[in-house]
Amino acid sequence: MAISKKELDRIEEELVRKTRAAFRKLFDPDRQDQLVTLTQRESEVLRLGHELQAMMLKEHLASDPHAGEAALEGIRCPRCREVGAPDPEDPEPVPRVIQTQAGPQEILRRKYRCPSCRTVFFPL
Repeated sequence: MAISKKELDRIEEELVRKTRAAFRKLFDPDRQDQLVTLTQRESEVLRLGHELQAMMLKEHLASDPHAGEAALEGIRCPRCREVGAPDPEDPEPVPRVIQTQAGPQEILRRKYRCPSCRTVFFPL
């Protein structure tokens, strides 16, 4: 299921709000004495940008239709390449923390089991 226009608008508004806040923080006249050297300026710009990137990735992962109730079709086992199936003993999506370039992100993933080799895996 695709993300709704209403939800996209909400995410966009939140991103614009956070971008404005980052801009105001960077150019705040009361903070300029803390941003004197190039290293200080660069570090602050990169830190603020990192926060925005992490927010965008978090929202994009949260909007992933594969993380919800619908089971994925034709997901292959990473070990033997046979088609896996959602684990009937654990049907609810499991929260997983993955390390990304934007920092740790929590995602929901359904647990799959390979009927051939019995490998348990969480497709991304």
